[in-house]
Amino acid sequence: MDTQDNKYDFIAEQEHKEVPVPEEKPTFLADDDWYSADVSHDFLDFTEPYRAPRYTLQRGDRAFANVGELHIISGKPGNGKTALMTMLMAAILSGRYGKLEYILKERPTPLVLYIDTEQGKDDTIALKNRVCSMAGIDYRQESKQFIILRLRDTEKETDRWRKILKAIWLVRPTDIFLDGILDLVKDYNDQVECQPIIRKCMMLANEYDTSLWMVLHENPLVSKLVGTLGSIAQRKVAEIFSVIKTKQCDLKPNEQQMNMPEIYFTVDQVKARGKDVDKWWFKYTDANGWGMPEEIDGPVTVGELYEEPAKTEPTPEEVENMVSVIGTRQNISLTTLREDMKKKWSIGSTKAKEYIDRAVHLGFLTVSDNKYTANPVERFDNDNYKMPF
Repeated sequence: MDTQDNKYDFIAEQEHKEVPVPEEKPTFLADDDWYSADVSHDFLDFTEPYRAPRYTLQRGDRAFANVGELHIISGKPGNGKTALMTMLMAAILSGRYGKLEYILKERPTPLVLYIDTEQGKDDTIALKNRVCSMAGIDYRQESKQFIILRLRDTEKETDRWRKILKAIWLVRPTDIFLDGILDLVKDYNDQVECQPIIRKCMMLANEYDTSLWMVLHENPLVSKLVGTLGSIAQRKVAEIFSVIKTKQCDLKPNEQQMNMPEIYFTVDQVKARGKDVDKWWFKYTDANGWGMPEEIDGPVTVGELYEEPAKTEPTPEEVENMVSVIGTRQNISLTTLREDMKKKWSIGSTKAKEYIDRAVHLGFLTVSDNKYTANPVERFDNDNYKMPF
């Protein structure tokens, strides 16, 4: 038997089969119990064709939120994270919301599962009404495209996770929005607990071929995802969108945006595996009693609104009049001529020098060795040009 030709026979066939092993059991790192591990399904099949990312959403010319991956919405508490989630869900359900567009043509009828672990029932109902209104769905009727699972009243984090898995298995959603993942662990700083939940979420997105969005808070004082859970998630997810709430009254006068509402929100993609999505902004309207996020144009600061006045050259008549203080004196120093002009016309040194240079350019003055004389000398031999001192 040619061992070289048959070395990888066990991975050529994709169905599970026993892998030939040497008769002697290896002793290398035997305590890790690796010898009994089954890797027959884990080798890459080189004949399998590449499949390009299947993005679900697009804004402008930038696609994002690919199927089979994790995506995070982050921000400080109360800074609009759930509002951004409603915009994304509305775009998926209706095909478009604002400049957000659903683009996964292979799934013309998406099914969104929203999982709420935090809000009271009335707030969840308001969110349901908001999303349905934004997507053009009757919020008074059960929807086959929009399903909501409430887990605030489930006490243990392990039970919440079990219910999530059961609901996904029953519903088979194309897009999942988990608000929020902190409620699936007991201690978000425990790596032993946090590492598996992120790994399981990755497995879940892949198993059900879904796009999985998660809300995760930022630390109060820095723009960093909270705890060990956040650090692990940040490394594993495909993209992170951060939401920042701005109150105009908290800004310095020179930072205020004249074209923006008193309170507005900024969406910034802070991590992306593909092309970065440009920032966008939204505000809340009071529509329908429960409010709706609405896209708005970006801010313009007070400084950007200020336009520097166009600088115009003085007329020859003005220049001639300003330097007329030289009279018929000859070979006057720059300092003397400039000080005479400042005293006569109440202008500064820089302005006086500009008039002098302009007068030389126009031929009203001649200069030699930094001494000035009218051209011709008798140009200002007139009562109108005589100094009053």
